[in-house]
Amino acid sequence: MKKTLKATLLSLSVASIAACGPSAKPGVSLTDVAQAAARQDDRVSAHELATWLIEGRGDFKLVDVRMPRDFEKGSIDNAENIPLAELATAAVISTLPTDRKIIVYSNGSENAAKATVMLRLSGINAHLLTGGYNAWQEKILNPDISAVALDGESLETAEQRAYACYFVGERSDAATLERSSEPFVPPVYEATEELEDLPPPAEEGC
Repeated sequence: MKKTLKATLLSLSVASIAACGPSAKPGVSLTDVAQAAARQDDRVSAHELATWLIEGRGDFKLVDVRMPRDFEKGSIDNAENIPLAELATAAVISTLPTDRKIIVYSNGSENAAKATVMLRLSGINAHLLTGGYNAWQEKILNPDISAVALDGESLETAEQRAYACYFVGERSDAATLERSSEPFVPPVYEATEELEDLPPPAEEGC
C-alpha cells in the first residue's frame, strides 16, 4: 500500500509539468487526479478484473506497459503491449479509446501508477491494476490455498479456485497422477437388498 502511494505521489509530481502543457485537456487537473488517487477511484483489484473478463464486459481495454520481453513471457488475456516510454507520446495516446476504461498494468504498481496519471491528465479514463501482473499471478493464476481452507471450502476459497480453474484449467499434482495410472474398476454389489439413495459425490477440481 505504501509503495503504491509513494509511486502515485511520485507520478503526480512528475506529471505536474505535463499538466501545464498543451496535452492536458480542459476540465482535467492535477487536483482531480490527486483526489481520485486518494479515494482509490483510479484502480481495480485482480479479482475485479478477473470477474470483468469472465463476464465478457466490453467497457474496458487492457494495456500492458511492461517491456516486450516481459509481455512475451506472460500476459493477461486481450491486453495490448504498449511500453511506458511509448505510452507517454501524444501519437499513442490519441489511438486509445475515450469511451471505455483503460486498465493499465505493469509487473507491480509503480509504472502503472505513472501511466495512469499521464493518461488521466490527457483526458483518458485510466485505472491501474493494483499489484500488477505479479498480483494477477499470485491471486488469480496461482492462489495459495491451504489444506485447511480447502477442507472448509469457504465462499472465498471456492471463488479463488473458480478463478484459477477458469484462467488456468485443471492442475494435476503427483498424487493425482499416481491415482490416475491405475484403471478404474467399478464396484460390484452382490447384496440383494435395495441400496439407500446416497448423496451425489462431491466434485473435485474444476
